[in-house]
Amino acid sequence: MLLAVDIGNTNIKLGLFQGATLAGRARLSTDPQRTADEYLIALDAIFARHRLGWSDLGGVIIGSVVPVLTEIFRQLLTTAGAAPVVWVGPQLDLGVRLDVDNPNEVGTDRIANALAAQTYFGVPAIVVDFGTATTFDAVDRSGAYVGGAISPGLDVWVDALVARTAQLRRISIAHPASVIGGSTAAAMQAGAFYGYVGLVDGITRRMVAELGPQTAVVATGGLARLITPEVPLVQAIDAELTLKGLRLIWERNAPAAGR
Repeated sequence: MLLAVDIGNTNIKLGLFQGATLAGRARLSTDPQRTADEYLIALDAIFARHRLGWSDLGGVIIGSVVPVLTEIFRQLLTTAGAAPVVWVGPQLDLGVRLDVDNPNEVGTDRIANALAAQTYFGVPAIVVDFGTATTFDAVDRSGAYVGGAISPGLDVWVDALVARTAQLRRISIAHPASVIGGSTAAAMQAGAFYGYVGLVDGITRRMVAELGPQTAVVATGGLARLITPEVPLVQAIDAELTLKGLRLIWERNAPAAGR
């Protein structure tokens, strides 16, 4: 059994793989104030739910974009005495060439997404990942990761609007019935939703224009199912794309004892 861990700015996604099959998944909140022991207790509970223990793991692969949590998980894994661990970074055989100015700046989630998109959807490809930030990542027809675009996530948009205005209140993010809101709350929903649809559609179209008309476009992340039905160029939604990419990186780099 392989444990894949994707440490993001808001959530930590965990996948348990039996071979290529995702046999279990879980999600924890990203909290730098939690200790390694607290995260270890949470992981023990997740394993217990799946009737597993640390001894059942053949390996662990971790991608992290939160340095504080990276160190916390290093402590956690030392305490747990876990199976061989692979930390995602440009020093590995990633299966995708990082053709960018500074490969060390590319987030581990973006690397995993690029490899998974290339493997499951072909090249050229674009991955739109809806997280704390919404990232647009491009893989060209040669299979090289050539960069992308980063925008504030929709939640960040709305939070910034509320924080900088005196009378606007936090709204739920939903697909509004009309682009013309009949109340302040409805107008905010319309502006947030359709404004974000326009951002995603516009960036995606421009990237496809550069990469070519045969480009595969796949979406992942929390708001993918809400936003992408309004973006015609998105061909598929894969909620577990990053975890699948981590598994593929593990297969290319696993220590012999963890295969």
